[in-house]
Amino acid sequence: MDWSSIVGIGLFASGLQLAMPTALAAVGETVSERAGVLNLGLEGMMLTAALASFVGAYYSGSATLGVLAGVVTGMAMGALMAVLSVLLKTDQVINGIVLVIFAGGVTAFAYERLFRHLGVPPEIDALPKLAIPGLFDIPWVGPVVFNQNALFYFSAGLALCAWPLLFRTRFGLAVRAAGETPAAADAAAVHVDRIRTVALLVCGAMAGLGGAVLIVGDVNLFGTYITAGRGWVALALVIFGRWNPLVVFGGALAFGIVDALQLRIQAASGGTSAAVPYEVFQALPYVLTLVVMVTATAAMRRSAQPSALGIPFRKGVSE
Repeated sequence: MDWSSIVGIGLFASGLQLAMPTALAAVGETVSERAGVLNLGLEGMMLTAALASFVGAYYSGSATLGVLAGVVTGMAMGALMAVLSVLLKTDQVINGIVLVIFAGGVTAFAYERLFRHLGVPPEIDALPKLAIPGLFDIPWVGPVVFNQNALFYFSAGLALCAWPLLFRTRFGLAVRAAGETPAAADAAAVHVDRIRTVALLVCGAMAGLGGAVLIVGDVNLFGTYITAGRGWVALALVIFGRWNPLVVFGGALAFGIVDALQLRIQAASGGTSAAVPYEVFQALPYVLTLVVMVTATAAMRRSAQPSALGIPFRKGVSE
């Protein structure tokens, strides 16, 4: 196996592109968990948004409309999660699991009904790469970071804005207060349930954008369970990043690079004809995530987790 053809600029450029859907979902989940809501439905949000973005882009012929359809669908799923977890105050873990199961069934059924009459799986047009003049010429960094499509640049900028949103704005202060000491936040005239609802809508929009980026900006087609566990990985990255959006974003980039590595190893080794089954390479990013999670959890101080995470807020009731 020629490792020089596997590890290079192409690996890191592909890795950043593959990382973006997971990064967006993970950063959105960070906002939700900072507000005190554990959203285990992230995988379902990404999956439904992925289908919506594909259908929107396929029938309209517009990548922009496809992305908007994905974001709106993600927000709708976030609103559903808010009704269940914030308004009705039902168990957040069960809500998330039900959302994922629901999304898996609905997307499979809808895709089959919409496209079963076609002889081959439909595809949408790929987005062109946009090399940024001047920055593209920076040695090594330029071809990796500044030769991506427009959706990548928008997504990266949006994900990086989460840190100042949480730590440099009044809204971010209210979000953190709702997740740490909701009773004190309520006494300070912060509407805890409203803040948590908005945080879930932000989370849904980010997860929806992640699903749209996966389809419109990456694979250009849809398949059953196309998200392949990225929502679950995003949940793990939030813990790994200790609820800091920048660290979470960095962890997602590492996951994307490992994902790109396993794809290139498969291609170089001949896929199913190789001595090692291709499923071993497919599992590589998830094995790394598991190892990092175990290591990070063992070394992590408990104080990093928002104190009221997963606990419904009931006004006038001491938690």
